[in-house]
Amino acid sequence: MKIKLTEVQRRVFETGVQAQKQLRYQQWVENVCDFLEATAPNLGEGGRCCSVFQSKPVLDKQPNVLFLGYNANEDYGYTAVDRNRFEEGNPSFYEEGARYRAPWKIWYRPYNAMKFVHYTKPMEEGNFVFMNAVYFGSSKIQQLERIPNIRPAIDKCLEFTKEVITEIFRPKVIVCFSIPDCYDRLNWKFSFDAVISFSPSHIINNKPYQCKQTIKMGLWEGIPVIGIPHPSGLHNHDDWGVIAHFLKTIFITSN
Repeated sequence: MKIKLTEVQRRVFETGVQAQKQLRYQQWVENVCDFLEATAPNLGEGGRCCSVFQSKPVLDKQPNVLFLGYNANEDYGYTAVDRNRFEEGNPSFYEEGARYRAPWKIWYRPYNAMKFVHYTKPMEEGNFVFMNAVYFGSSKIQQLERIPNIRPAIDKCLEFTKEVITEIFRPKVIVCFSIPDCYDRLNWKFSFDAVISFSPSHIINNKPYQCKQTIKMGLWEGIPVIGIPHPSGLHNHDDWGVIAHFLKTIFITSN
């Protein structure tokens, strides 16, 4: 028998669910901060800087998309964990106009591509989360991986990331920036379901165009997860156009 809620009952139910989600997020934040404060100062000489979120979290609804980088391109030693970033995001990401110019190629290149296909809604404030899978910064991933005894710390970050994505945020779609550095590493760790690899195509300038780049797609705990080339290294406008058309289709289908 299907129970039909009144409008008031539905609002009460949704308020309760949202409050529970907020509480669970706060506990997750406490656990992550405790881990970072105990671990990051001891990673190599001088420790490692920490970066979890670039954007603010979205807790009042299901995010349209969660954008995921592997780790922050920040190469300096340990500084105190800034708990405000778990609520307010990275201040430099929110400086007026900053995310649409250098050094935020990782953001403005896909944003401009989505603007080209007239579908920026998933990248508008309140509709997305942008975070790192691993919370210790470095200039290169290989540099991070050379730190003695780093593997357990990386694995713990990935477990925290899985928890917040698949159990708290539950976004409609996940987009990984970089296939070898982000998508593949997460797939090796968590074994995505139904993984496929392909090169999308679309009509560009009235001609069929096959993307020269490979896309990967699978399911992570039932959530579509897509791997695209890292935005900082993808320069071909036609490739960006095809990838943006593909993402637009996935975003619309998932809503």
